[in-house]
Amino acid sequence: MPFNVLVLTCLAYVAFLFLVAFLVERRAVVGAMGFLRSPVVYTLSLSIYCTAWTFYGAVGYAARSGLEFLTIYLGPTLVFVGWWWVLRKLVRIGRQQRVTSIADLISARYGKSNLLGVLVTVIAVVAATPYIALQLQSVTLSFSVFASASDGWEMPNRDATAVWVAVGLAFFTIAFGTRNLDAKEQHHGIVMAIAVEAVVKLVALLAVGIFVVWGLGGGLSPMIERIETYADPNWVIQPGRWVGLIFLSGAAVISLPRMFQVLVVENVDESHVARASWAFPAYLFLMSLFILPIAVIGLERMPAGSNPDMLVLTLPLSEGQGGLAMLAFLGGFSSATSMVIVETIALATMLSNHVLMPAWLWLRP
Repeated sequence: MPFNVLVLTCLAYVAFLFLVAFLVERRAVVGAMGFLRSPVVYTLSLSIYCTAWTFYGAVGYAARSGLEFLTIYLGPTLVFVGWWWVLRKLVRIGRQQRVTSIADLISARYGKSNLLGVLVTVIAVVAATPYIALQLQSVTLSFSVFASASDGWEMPNRDATAVWVAVGLAFFTIAFGTRNLDAKEQHHGIVMAIAVEAVVKLVALLAVGIFVVWGLGGGLSPMIERIETYADPNWVIQPGRWVGLIFLSGAAVISLPRMFQVLVVENVDESHVARASWAFPAYLFLMSLFILPIAVIGLERMPAGSNPDMLVLTLPLSEGQGGLAMLAFLGGFSSATSMVIVETIALATMLSNHVLMPAWLWLRP
């Protein structure tokens, strides 16, 4: 796959997302909501839980630890299936109290304490910044994988590539996420773009999985036998770790700034939570369906020392499936960009409401 074709495809994909967000914003301005209020769009927007780490790293996690990767999907599944009425109440409280972020919710619970809001904001920014950097790193790493597989192309400086990706995402976020003065205003263009990216990354991961199982593994039954006979001393189920990781992933799906943003702030109808209580776990099930087969086939076919976190890309490339590898790249790119965009919107709202505006009001003449 020529590297220049990959770059052009990536730019065309970003332009397509920009067009989708622009058209949806135009429809929202004139009040033509229609499908924008669909529970399907709301459920797909929750897919920002599946970041680049989930798209790429889940395969690497499965290669290192076996079935333990399932804990990152079981936590949110248990929350949405067993606690969906709690989530609906959370959405209702957010609308009644005009909550705009997780910091706003916590501070409102304790008498609108801005000091508490500042503390939550600082913790969120410090915790989220390395995760945002990880998304940018995944994009540059996937570019380098394609560059190394293309004859006559050399990967430019990774730091410079990460900076340009960050600049592009910042422009997209400003254009459709932070230009409005009313922080409570719904970001319909962003939500629809995230929903489109959710479909892209799901289709990409399913396509790679189907190719691995039926194209390389010989079918479903041989694939199951291959997984059962694969022996790795690290693939040991530790109940204590499972319980802890399930609890952490379940807490993350509610408390992460980006998840709170789409779950509560961007919600337009609390009845959508009931649909998401089974639709979002079904989405997570499809995202996790082929993780283990990709990991097993990748460990068998790729050279020793290969990065297991990039098997979703390197495995199709090694088999000469350039089109499938490009689709996988777009899936990983969608996972990374959607997380960065929504996370920065949530953090920007928290910073402006609890840090910058109070400081400006205190310092003004």
